[in-house]
Amino acid sequence: MSGAASRNKGKRAELAVAKWLRDHGWQAVTTRAASGTQRGDDLVTDTGLSWEVKDHGKFELSSWLDQAAGNAGGRPAVVLAKRRGRGSPDDWYAVMSGRDLLRLLRGEHG
Repeated sequence: MSGAASRNKGKRAELAVAKWLRDHGWQAVTTRAASGTQRGDDLVTDTGLSWEVKDHGKFELSSWLDQAAGNAGGRPAVVLAKRRGRGSPDDWYAVMSGRDLLRLLRGEHG
């Protein structure tokens, strides 16, 4: 897949997740929409989490979690990875470290 096609696929996934979060009551926009460039988190939200959105055929969870944690600035980081054959983020994979999961469960986030 070409670089432009891959970026477009990622952009569509980010837009889908932002819409999904808004549909469930949170504020969410892609960082591209918020600032015009892609830097840091993939989404700007009021969830208190650092969001990384992925739409890849090959899963690279370790590097994705490292990327999300590097952008998190102390917030719990989550990677939402598109599941093949599933269009709705309801059915995608949410991946985070055990440490961040415990923080989330304890309410220790924004």
